[in-house]
Amino acid sequence: EKTGATGDALEEMQTSARNIAKSIPTDFVTAGSAVGEVNTRFHLTGQELEDLSSKFVKFAELNDTDVSSSIDNTQKVMEAFNLTAEDAGALLDTMNKVGQDTGISMDTLASTMVSNAASLKELGMSAADAAAFLGQCETSGVDTSAVMAGLKKALVNASGEGKTMKEALSELQNTMLNAESSTDAYNAAVDLFGSKA
Repeated sequence: EKTGATGDALEEMQTSARNIAKSIPTDFVTAGSAVGEVNTRFHLTGQELEDLSSKFVKFAELNDTDVSSSIDNTQKVMEAFNLTAEDAGALLDTMNKVGQDTGISMDTLASTMVSNAASLKELGMSAADAAAFLGQCETSGVDTSAVMAGLKKALVNASGEGKTMKEALSELQNTMLNAESSTDAYNAAVDLFGSKA
């Protein structure tokens, strides 16, 4: 038990783990890991602990990932975007949806969100915007790091043309989504962001 919890607190967490294992198809070990990690990282107890832990178990099952690493990755995303424990459930829903819509792996999504968080926030993106955007980059076969470099340049260009970043981005997203191939999508990005991007 890595939480260091004892007595009543430990008993309460074991009960939560059992409840989760009963309510969703998972094993007690996975449920126990989720409860322990969520308690340690998000400092939740009782029903809140049980609810968020069970969301993480479902998330891990759905995405075929390890529950502990899912919690670890998600916590890093939350820290990068200044989210609180209350936002965790919504973030998981968003990431799930992006994964299902685009096929991006959750590990890739989380790590690109974290590594590009500063730029994405500078571009006025919320965690949900960022997840959707990075998922689309992945689907289009565009190199995310090239796109991020381009975005910074685009920010300068767009403001020069009196466009908001959101307008420039939505133009790009439409072009990328409607592109016939990843080459077209890449070219669209290059058109918007300039050839150096």
